[in-house]
Amino acid sequence: MELTVEDLKNELPEQDYDTLTLGEDTVAVRCLLKAKVWVKGMIQPTGNEYDEENEIVREAVLKRALYELFSFVGQESRAREKAEDCELLIESAFGPILKKDDTNANGPAVGCMRNCRVNPLERSL
Repeated sequence: MELTVEDLKNELPEQDYDTLTLGEDTVAVRCLLKAKVWVKGMIQPTGNEYDEENEIVREAVLKRALYELFSFVGQESRAREKAEDCELLIESAFGPILKKDDTNANGPAVGCMRNCRVNPLERSL
């Protein structure tokens, strides 16, 4: 069953939901969509499948959607807590996730060199 705004609403008291969405469900829809894409992008590189029927995936999406909502209204410390909870949940269930500062020195080449006909240092600008 696909996650919906109603699932997200159930994670918060009604007053908090209204404050975080500015009374607009479209804000929650966008945050939920962003959360689904983010979680999918973190799970798939671990070799696992993104499946909203999976209880852990569902919980991770909801936590990430809450992060998006708190970020939307500038509550960065609460947002950061939700992001950390989400990452911890994914890593505990699916293994390490690639983070912004991670590098893989043994990975594939990300570029290639080709034989230039003109020395780049001699090109006129």
